[in-house]
Amino acid sequence: MTTLATLAQINRQIDPINDILGLCQTVSQLIVQSLQLPDNVIYLKNNHNRLSQIAAAGGKFCANQGVVSPIELELGQGVVGMAALCQSSLCVADTNSFTHYVVDDAPRLSELAVPVCYQGELLGIIDAEHPQAGFFTIEQQYFVESVSAILAPRLVNLRSRQQSTSISPARTGSSTATYDTANTYCSQDEFSQLLQSCLKHFYQPAQWDQSRLSQLALLQPVTEVRAATAIQIESLKQHIYCCLQQMYQKPATALWAKILDERYISSRIGQIQLADQYHMSFSTFRRQQQQAQNCLQQSLWQLELQARDLRRG
Repeated sequence: MTTLATLAQINRQIDPINDILGLCQTVSQLIVQSLQLPDNVIYLKNNHNRLSQIAAAGGKFCANQGVVSPIELELGQGVVGMAALCQSSLCVADTNSFTHYVVDDAPRLSELAVPVCYQGELLGIIDAEHPQAGFFTIEQQYFVESVSAILAPRLVNLRSRQQSTSISPARTGSSTATYDTANTYCSQDEFSQLLQSCLKHFYQPAQWDQSRLSQLALLQPVTEVRAATAIQIESLKQHIYCCLQQMYQKPATALWAKILDERYISSRIGQIQLADQYHMSFSTFRRQQQQAQNCLQQSLWQLELQARDLRRG
């Protein structure tokens, strides 16, 4: 797939997302997938004029909590802070030679920080690191800059919507409430229905039955009420990604993983086109697709049961 086609696909995938956290999390995940990176982090500028890690993919993301050990940086601090201060991309080929390099979760030799700006206003930073020195190319930098240009107006639009609908976010109970659903877990049929909805509308979480998310032990614990749903959505997506990767690694299920991936996630190809692509009759393809969905659902259901046992334990 060409760079232009990849960017167009990213644009389509994030278009339906209507919350800032979900938008940033999806963008971060797509950057990692597109550039085959070990991790990626998106910082947003907060009310204190500092840069806060709000979304991540790869090693900095945990399915149950979002960004692992999130940090804040001052403008001018580290590669990220310098890129923000200058509002210009900064690509460091060897962080050992960068005096102000800041170690996050682990030291790495290459870092690329790209500002997210809109009409001269700094919104945040897209940051990627790699253990190999000199890893990032100018083409990769241009790619991330293009993603930044796609992201910026959406962030401004969503921020405006939030400000117009509420001065302060509504809270339920204390500011750090937790979910206690030990006695209200969904049934296996309800779980299957949710998974079918997630696959069908993978990049349109508004179409999911989100009321079921808090009934999954797999997605807990979650704090911070306002961010809970967005983190649960991304957590479930991550579990789906992991189960698909496991299916890819087994000869018996590799084809099923590819069908699900191309049908719902990476390409969203139509059933008739996929049937032709795999040289199957339409009815045969439909059976294979159903078997693939059943396999994925069983894998995820086993993870859900294990999570419930742990919570009861």
